[in-house]
Amino acid sequence: MNLNDHIKLWNHASIKVLDIRSNRLEPGTEFRRYPLPASAFVYAYQGHACVQMDDNRLTLRRNRIMHGGRGAVLHIKAEESFEYFLVLYKAVLLLPPSSKLLLQLEQDDPFKCQYSFDPLYPLPLLSRLEQMYEDWMTFDPLHSLHARTLFLQFIHELLWQMQRQGIAPVQPDLLAQVLRYMQEHYMEPVALESLAELFDCSISYLSKLFKSRINESPIKVLTQIRMEAAANYLRHSNFSLQELAERVGYTDAHTFSRNFKKHYGLPPAQFKLQFRGEGPVPKLPVFHPKSALAADNSQCYSIKSNENYYHLRKRGGLPVRSGTKPASIATAVLMLCFTLLISACSNTPNPANRVADGNNTQAVSTINPEAGAAKESSNTGNAHAATKAYVDSKGEVTIPMNPKRIIDLTGSAIGNLLVLDVKPIAAADDSLKNPFHEGRLDNIINIGTEPNAEAILELDPDLIIAFDYIEESQYEQLAQIAPVVRLKYGAGNPQDLLLEFGKITGKEEAAQRWIEEWNAQIAEVKPQITKVVGDKTVSILQPYAKGIYAWGDKGGRGGEILYGDLGLKAPDIIQKTLIDGEGFGGNLSLELLPEYAGDYIFTSNWGWDDGDANVVYGSSIWKSLPAVKNNQVYFIDEKGSYYNDPISLEAQLKFIIESFL
Repeated sequence: MNLNDHIKLWNHASIKVLDIRSNRLEPGTEFRRYPLPASAFVYAYQGHACVQMDDNRLTLRRNRIMHGGRGAVLHIKAEESFEYFLVLYKAVLLLPPSSKLLLQLEQDDPFKCQYSFDPLYPLPLLSRLEQMYEDWMTFDPLHSLHARTLFLQFIHELLWQMQRQGIAPVQPDLLAQVLRYMQEHYMEPVALESLAELFDCSISYLSKLFKSRINESPIKVLTQIRMEAAANYLRHSNFSLQELAERVGYTDAHTFSRNFKKHYGLPPAQFKLQFRGEGPVPKLPVFHPKSALAADNSQCYSIKSNENYYHLRKRGGLPVRSGTKPASIATAVLMLCFTLLISACSNTPNPANRVADGNNTQAVSTINPEAGAAKESSNTGNAHAATKAYVDSKGEVTIPMNPKRIIDLTGSAIGNLLVLDVKPIAAADDSLKNPFHEGRLDNIINIGTEPNAEAILELDPDLIIAFDYIEESQYEQLAQIAPVVRLKYGAGNPQDLLLEFGKITGKEEAAQRWIEEWNAQIAEVKPQITKVVGDKTVSILQPYAKGIYAWGDKGGRGGEILYGDLGLKAPDIIQKTLIDGEGFGGNLSLELLPEYAGDYIFTSNWGWDDGDANVVYGSSIWKSLPAVKNNQVYFIDEKGSYYNDPISLEAQLKFIIESFL
């Protein structure tokens, strides 16, 4: 890049200093792989260290200066005692910029350039840095303004010396930076908007760059990376579908399964059976998904690991979306279902209205319900109504008045049936893993992680219950077998969901009784716990291999009880982003942990790493937390904590009471 053009853009920029740090590394210690959250200068003022910025390696000795742009990855390893300044800043063009300047900025952005040199006159630069740091650390607005003024003087001196020495800044390879980021962060929620924001470019520019250089979109590249990782896991591990989805960047197994099938042409379970082994993944037909890097309807909240706490306080985080579960039933099975149903239901006006009563099958009529309600239908000639209309998340469906042969496909909500003394005949694999349900699951058939229509047909159900992320094509196939209720996933609180199960099964009174007993128990213990906790904060933290998750008042893990029923106070950042906001889980790096850690911490290793919880628990940051020092950390059951059905809530409340009291 021409240095004069570089200087010209500096002249048209508005500069904001974000942070000024001074750090010391002892010999052999490292500042590991820090993705720069903004443009940055690194100035060495004592000792020397091996420094890498993206793929550029050099030795940073005393008075040497280095610059990098947002998104570049910085790694420092001290070879001897090493002291340095790190200055983070943000620069934007003053409004209104000319189209020529905008084009120049997009092609040659001086704030992203990477360069390093030994200034001929280091003292003017160092003296300004020292004064800037001193002003910055006062936290006084007037001194912060002075630090900004000194930063501009620092830039002037720097550019003057670069001009004298003939230093030419070099633009980093943006494509290489983004590809590296994808390879290292594919297991985290990533959105196209966040990539563009992270690397300070427009979505259209990023898309054009990928298209021109590798003839693919960022969407397809990230999906390819995730699918190759998933295929490797399927061939060499025994993770559950949900665990596998989380390891390759999806919040739920259903979205992952859909994308995997689109990519390889068959669902994960079938892929695992067909291609388990040590050889290479076969060249199967590839179907690239058309959806965005993150879809549109998840409530999960993600906080970018490269953001610093001062960014999060002001900007919150990045909403991340998830999608739906893929269909995995062959056309032949669908035709078989149709054939059998036509034969079995030839005297029935509508398969959805078929109700089994012993060996008799009756056809009944229905009436329209009120919104959200279930009403009995009338049937001329029958003394008792056999069906009722129920309004689920998609509309009205006719279901048995008292279903006897229920199949639960929710994967997590089976406890709502069990607490009402309703035992389904079969359930998906994830439904049967809750330790709090032990002794209640006898004789329930496990139909696996990818239930198919043929297996369900053989069980002759009279009702199928699922969440609304079920694929439409799969719903249509299942609806030919039995009525399918699609409940809204993540809507309302656990008590609301229990009431819906009560309406579906004819157990509304039992559901209401449980809620009343629950509320009475909460009313009894809440004053006692409030007296102990007072105005102190409580957080729910989940470590995994690359960082830690924070949770709010949704998504299980005791959040509904701690923040909802008991009304305990959360740290400000959790309250703002995860409770008042749309999300329910926040992915953060270890350096942000003190912002999220409450005076009391509920935690457990939920198995998202390779079994080494000391990635977090053994870190100096964790050990320095007040809650850890005060012995106010409580380890909840890592498996049962996922669930928020009534039985799980009872077990979680018992543990919470024992912890506080």
